[in-house]
Amino acid sequence: MSKTLRLQMQLAEARGEIPAGTAQAAADSIVVETGIRAFYRGYHGPANVDAAFTAAQQQHAQLTDAQVEAQAENLADELRDALAPLMAAQRLTDTHTTSDLPLALANLRQRTLLPAYQGPVSNWRTALSPDIITVPDFKTIRTLRLSEMGELAPRAEGEDVTYTTFSEAEGGYRVGNFERAVAYTWEMDKNDEVGAFARALESLGRGAARTEVMVIFKAIKDGLASGKITGATDGSGAPSIDTLKKLRTKFAGRTFKDGDGNDLEYGFDVTDIVFGTSQRDVFNLANTQEYEDARQGRTPNILRGAFNLHLERLWSRVFGQDYVAFDSMVQWLQVAFLEGFQGGPLTYTEMPTSREYQDQGSFRNHTFGVKVGHTLGARVIDPNGAVLVQGS
Repeated sequence: MSKTLRLQMQLAEARGEIPAGTAQAAADSIVVETGIRAFYRGYHGPANVDAAFTAAQQQHAQLTDAQVEAQAENLADELRDALAPLMAAQRLTDTHTTSDLPLALANLRQRTLLPAYQGPVSNWRTALSPDIITVPDFKTIRTLRLSEMGELAPRAEGEDVTYTTFSEAEGGYRVGNFERAVAYTWEMDKNDEVGAFARALESLGRGAARTEVMVIFKAIKDGLASGKITGATDGSGAPSIDTLKKLRTKFAGRTFKDGDGNDLEYGFDVTDIVFGTSQRDVFNLANTQEYEDARQGRTPNILRGAFNLHLERLWSRVFGQDYVAFDSMVQWLQVAFLEGFQGGPLTYTEMPTSREYQDQGSFRNHTFGVKVGHTLGARVIDPNGAVLVQGS
């Protein structure tokens, strides 16, 4: 494939369709774009990528002939005005050819922020309903949890108002940078292995999605570990109607100390449960069964339809058989992205640097390639709103 691309670009160069000296760079650019497309198919899932490219093509189809011609003329002017063929090649590379890729990537990054977005390995944005923020730098993110005020006090006529105070619990965390690259080597180019390069990047896309999920899941486990429920009498153990009833009772009985020093119930309620694949059937049964004893059918199951259930395929890698129950009315989890990464990881290209023999890749190691980077962090900011439960 790479040889065919190079011949096609050399023919285009001979016809004057692209600037002189840019055939190799154009072919390399197409290889890079093929790999980047494959990466995002791995990260976003084929269905989301196909929908994004379809939308991009429809948007381009709505452009008038004059607008399309103007875009082509602008690109031609940039290339023609370049100081040298090398600069022209770089400009061509920077645009990743004139395909729908830039518009489709913008579409994809926007889709990840929508509630209907379905991730290929995890739907954590929907399942966990976290507070998602962006931060401008790598400084520690301060998280504050204010104490709850006491109730209003009666004031008799002529008396001064009673003032109340509050305290705050402070914590922090940082976003971290995660990266990995795939090289397209001189040997791969000679062996015509564009397909292998694309498959590697698609696999890396799935790895990037797993990285994002692991950062969040590990933060949840660390944040809830100290309050983990482990006693069989209060709702832990293998999920069943009986254990879930005990869990809901214990969760609802949680108290907090208000500004007046009183320990009060807040009214917490288990609305959602997140669990792994191995527990899918027992949770579905407990949440849908009409009677507590399916065969005798005497005692109605009061938990029928009580919970929003969220199956997470990668859950067991971090939690094993344990599961998390939480109150969706409480903002208990925060996920932070460095600005620019909130729509997903970014890709970076390293093009050939050898001036004399561009088909041999870079001066250093005869390669060019694609690097993938993601920058995020997470923290449980209010452990009162969720609980980690021993599931076995």
